[in-house]
Amino acid sequence: MNTPLKLHYRLWFECEGEHVMGGGLIRLLRKIHALGSLKKAAEYLNIPYRGAWGRIRKAEEAMGISLLESSRQRQKGVTLTPAALILLDSFAQLDSSCGEFLKQCLNEIHVDNFEITVET
Repeated sequence: MNTPLKLHYRLWFECEGEHVMGGGLIRLLRKIHALGSLKKAAEYLNIPYRGAWGRIRKAEEAMGISLLESSRQRQKGVTLTPAALILLDSFAQLDSSCGEFLKQCLNEIHVDNFEITVET
């Protein structure tokens, strides 16, 4: 087989059977962390501000935690809460571990014509 096959996988967090955090929200939170602004992050990712805010609120309500902290001075924007930072770190570690596990499995069954792709 000359053309590599692609093995795709997706990782997400659920709460009581409801999808609350996956690649899209992770990208949004990372960009908020980098830019310090939900509005700028939404613009950068080409997501409507209202939709971005809705995704965050839905996740916060489902998990019972806050993901963003607003500055008392409105011009200073927002920061991620410690809980949000832990979730980002956990997601990154789990995602990396899943990718490594899949590579190991492919090596064990002696399949070398696969590319592993994370779907976010």
